[in-house]
Amino acid sequence: MKPNAFLALVLGITLGTFGASFALAPHLSPRQLLTTLMEEDATEPDVAEHDALHEEVKIVPDESTTTLSHHEFISLDESKTSSSRSVKIPVIIYHSVRPYMKGESKYQDLYDVTPSLLEQELTYIETHGFHAVDMRDVDAYFRGATTSLPENPVMLTFDDGWKNQYEYAFPLLQKYHMKAVFFIFTNPIDHKKPHWMSWKNILELDRAGMEIGGHTRTHPILTKISSDSKKLDHEILEPKQIIERRLGHAISSFAYPFGAKNQAVEVAVARAGYSIARTTISGVWNDPEHRLEFHGTLSSDHLKDFIHLLEKP
Repeated sequence: MKPNAFLALVLGITLGTFGASFALAPHLSPRQLLTTLMEEDATEPDVAEHDALHEEVKIVPDESTTTLSHHEFISLDESKTSSSRSVKIPVIIYHSVRPYMKGESKYQDLYDVTPSLLEQELTYIETHGFHAVDMRDVDAYFRGATTSLPENPVMLTFDDGWKNQYEYAFPLLQKYHMKAVFFIFTNPIDHKKPHWMSWKNILELDRAGMEIGGHTRTHPILTKISSDSKKLDHEILEPKQIIERRLGHAISSFAYPFGAKNQAVEVAVARAGYSIARTTISGVWNDPEHRLEFHGTLSSDHLKDFIHLLEKP
């Protein structure tokens, strides 16, 4: 791969996943853009960690190893974790929510949706007999604490803690009286970085009935540190404690950065006290026996893809 192409690939993941400024000048070269991003937010993973993103990410589902391309996050066949007890719950994974900006790259476009598209999706949920649920609802049902879920459940999840999720997605969720799950990684919030929500914003989401879940401290590829239990606890347990102190109550749901996990990561998630965790395994069927491998599908720029996912048998 040519150096410029490699930097563009790394930049694409950075822009789409970690949420650097989308107002960066489009005339800059990939190298200049990447340098700008790294200078703008020192709490993001270092260059070596970004280099890891262009490698293939390995995940170990059910004791077998599957190699997957990073730009798809982790996307497996849902049949590997489905059983006769599975429940159909389409889960959509959103990242950035903001108006379209002229000159954005295809990588920026890959990981954002516009407010107008999100509103169309919420309207479809409202007018076609679907009902928004959160991870707490599903976990309670799976554990037998409740006897049923609403008819045609669907789950909306927002990763990372972008400021624009608060600015654009939250008002729409309130307008349509729908709940959602916001998975946050705490480092940029603790450091008051401008492109992420503040703790005040997160507390407002929580008080409005949105669920707040954990998404690690610095958004690493957890499988790359899974041999070190102290590092795993630093990324999984400690941010959970931070969030709980800020909110004043326990949280129970987690989302794996990039969907990357293995048995050691699952053990660390359970050890931290999480009872349910979302992957990026695409599919609409979820099994109570695999609560730490909850399926989710990355959002699309096309309403037809959203409809197809919800209507998928």
